[in-house]
Amino acid sequence: MTSASLYDELTSAVHNASAITLRASLIPANALPSDSKFFVLPPTYAEVGHLASRVREDGTNQYILIESPQSWANRLEELLDRSEVGVGALSVSAAGRNLTVNELPHRVFDALLRDSELNGQPFRATELGKSLTEARAENATALLENAPGTLLFGAWDSFAGAKMGAAKWPAALSGQIMGFDALQTQKAGIRIDPMNIAKAAVTGFKAENRAEVWTIDASHAMKDTKGEPVPLKAASEVGHGHIPATLSTKGAWVSSIELRSSLSLTRLRRYHFPVKGKISAVTDSGARTYLAALGLWLMHTRLMAGLDLRAGAELDATKADFLVRTPLRDDMTLSVSADSVRQALQQALEVARAVGFEFAAPTEFTASARLEQLIHTSETLSQ
Repeated sequence: MTSASLYDELTSAVHNASAITLRASLIPANALPSDSKFFVLPPTYAEVGHLASRVREDGTNQYILIESPQSWANRLEELLDRSEVGVGALSVSAAGRNLTVNELPHRVFDALLRDSELNGQPFRATELGKSLTEARAENATALLENAPGTLLFGAWDSFAGAKMGAAKWPAALSGQIMGFDALQTQKAGIRIDPMNIAKAAVTGFKAENRAEVWTIDASHAMKDTKGEPVPLKAASEVGHGHIPATLSTKGAWVSSIELRSSLSLTRLRRYHFPVKGKISAVTDSGARTYLAALGLWLMHTRLMAGLDLRAGAELDATKADFLVRTPLRDDMTLSVSADSVRQALQQALEVARAVGFEFAAPTEFTASARLEQLIHTSETLSQ
């Protein structure tokens, strides 16, 4: 399949198909495809441990979660600031840092952006801010041109409160990684102090200065509610001494690992993209094809870069299928390569511009005085 025909297939798909689906078989970096079992470290959640299905009679789980939909979305969003996307970064400058909208948890509705300004105007009072926060399904052009990640990964304007019609953009692109036939394992954690410091050797206090951690001077100690210095009970409280072995569930042996990701074309067809106030089949097609090409490029690019999820979960693909799903028809396989998907995205971008879309140049908002003060106060409390 040539790059031009890949673009043509995407153009056809946005009119008729329901989804573009990715199914990839993965293995850990230290494994071989011929291995019958793979060891992997899934994420661990406080008071829960690993997320898995119910334990079966043989002690295994049908599946265990290795990458959540939220984390997968974040890994794809990291790519949205690259030049291939064709959209200049919408960003916030605060406390010496610059964060793009693709790094903000709530995207265009994030509090950091809300509490920032452009030429002295609050974000939501600017023309750009109003166009983004007032965008709706019948007019999603502002999001397309300035923050297409919001259309792909979703967002909710929770700051609008209970107001009727508050913007809610469900995710169109989602995915997760799972391990199957998982046997969870236990790990023994132990620490040997190279100086052999005894548990009861520390007789000081918790330090008022966080950088100091602990002190033997009561005048520099952290005080309790009665104004008394807070004593240390054991060397381990300040990182010294031995820590005895403790067992905890950590990791799992699995028979296979799969990435399952999809882009809903049905959802994209719910959105309209008027140019100069006029909705047309041409502009809708151009916008949807660009979003489909962008979603496909994101999935393929992230997959080919390798999936360094965490220590013990560095994964690579051994096989990947990109499929177009159409109701009551067999799935159609897309032949996707780095060159073809990049060129398809470029062609979709050019067509979108030709039908009238004006993709944004970089725009930087700056933190308001109250936001800078909030950040400074927080940093002071953390010292």
